[in-house]
Amino acid sequence: MKYVVISKLAPGVENSRKALEVFVKAGLAAGTEATWAGTDGKTFINVVETDSPDMTVSATYAPFFESVTVIPVVAVDGAWMEAIQAAQANWG
Repeated sequence: MKYVVISKLAPGVENSRKALEVFVKAGLAAGTEATWAGTDGKTFINVVETDSPDMTVSATYAPFFESVTVIPVVAVDGAWMEAIQAAQANWG
């Protein structure tokens, strides 16, 4: 399953330094792949692919972030698009 994770660092330069130190030591859970993107030096967006979300990793980094939003990503197929188009047609 894929997830989009948006993390905003807590205020303070020290949080950035500590978060990086912990990440370098702990990394991601085994079997997890992630693509990282930074937006403003304080907000990080990553796409994580894993079969089992690991709460331990989340707890490891939690003290450094002001907020974390996790959005499950689902595959968009023809049936999904038809359902969205039908819903959109009914909004009017």
